[in-house]
Amino acid sequence: MRCFDIHCHLLTLSHPGFASIIQTFRSRPRELITTQLASFEYLAASMLNRGGEKLRNIISVMDNDCGDILALMEDDLAGHFIRSGEESGADNPPVPLLSDGRFDFGSFSCDTLVLTPLLIDFSSLQALPPDTWYHRVPRKPIATQILDVLYGIRQYRRERPEGKLEVYPFLGINPSRYTPASMHELLERWFGEYQRHAEVCKDRFLRAADLASEEDLMRAGLFVGIKLYPPLGVDPWPDEPAARETLEVLYSFAERLRIPITTHCDDGGFRVVPMEQALAYTDPERYRPVLERHPDLVLNFAHFGTRYLHSFRGMEQKEWRSSIIAMITEWPNIYTDISFIACDPPLYAALNELLATLPDDDAERLASRIMFGSDFPVNLLKVRSYLDYWRIFADASIDDGLKMNMVVHNPARFLWGQCMQHAPA
Repeated sequence: MRCFDIHCHLLTLSHPGFASIIQTFRSRPRELITTQLASFEYLAASMLNRGGEKLRNIISVMDNDCGDILALMEDDLAGHFIRSGEESGADNPPVPLLSDGRFDFGSFSCDTLVLTPLLIDFSSLQALPPDTWYHRVPRKPIATQILDVLYGIRQYRRERPEGKLEVYPFLGINPSRYTPASMHELLERWFGEYQRHAEVCKDRFLRAADLASEEDLMRAGLFVGIKLYPPLGVDPWPDEPAARETLEVLYSFAERLRIPITTHCDDGGFRVVPMEQALAYTDPERYRPVLERHPDLVLNFAHFGTRYLHSFRGMEQKEWRSSIIAMITEWPNIYTDISFIACDPPLYAALNELLATLPDDDAERLASRIMFGSDFPVNLLKVRSYLDYWRIFADASIDDGLKMNMVVHNPARFLWGQCMQHAPA
């Protein structure tokens, strides 16, 4: 049986557009202050506490290539980084999740962990040039990131043929960089042989070790979904006709083949557009006209619509979570994930309370559409390790049926339209 981390990343230091993000903050200092105040407990702490230990921890991950990051994640879950006593900084080191070849959740276990690393197209047309001598915006082509991830998958398969991970990446797309024709060409290139079937995906992943050339890797059909990132200038439903037509090509293609889409949905993250614009694009209600035209679209609102910013420029900010729940009740293929926000153990108690307050039908629908995700390595801003994040979930006081839904059944439906069969612990 497979368990899933439906939202993680294979980010190296070369992938994000750090210069553009820094310039965004420099050119909009009030937004920087607002963001820091809204997320002070983890943004400031990552830079200040213990000599910036959390930030250094993230860099120690991102300084690897993609194949080594996959090995690091697997080794972490197996307890290879656990140190005891003063070295660990904790009296009770975490218990490994992976032991004797299985991922142990107490009441059930799994023999494989599926990762869906989400690529992000950082090459935004709205990125600001740095106010430095070299005042040229770094291009950050998504093609480089694609090759890094595909080579990483091949490396992992070659070095760990008996490894416990299956890796199925999502292609990051910034539609503003495409015309309708070039969008269709892009989708045909990466999803022309797409099949929404678990065993087809597994077979392609297993064969990655044997692929010799770059062209073979690109033709292997390893991508299983699409990632959209509104704070980098992705408007899900633009007013301008040509831009709208480009999005229609994407949505129609994805709806026809049932390709799952994950969209960023909290008010934090990497941002290069003005905050007001980012908030408008990220608001799940922005997808309502999309879903009215494409009701069978398979769509995941990441981070469960979490709001850190409760007021902006004197205006109270509306809550997004209720919009996501409403869409889950209205459309058959709307999902959400708890990536990053589950760094805090109280999240699970709050989830129990939320389900208890909803009407029975709505609670049942939410319980069948909410998925586990980590946002690794970004979640290291708040939590010490990938293992710690998983242990918070494994030890959470939520119903075992809900736990299995979140980590097994719901992500399997999201990816492949089918549940995984239960296997006893």
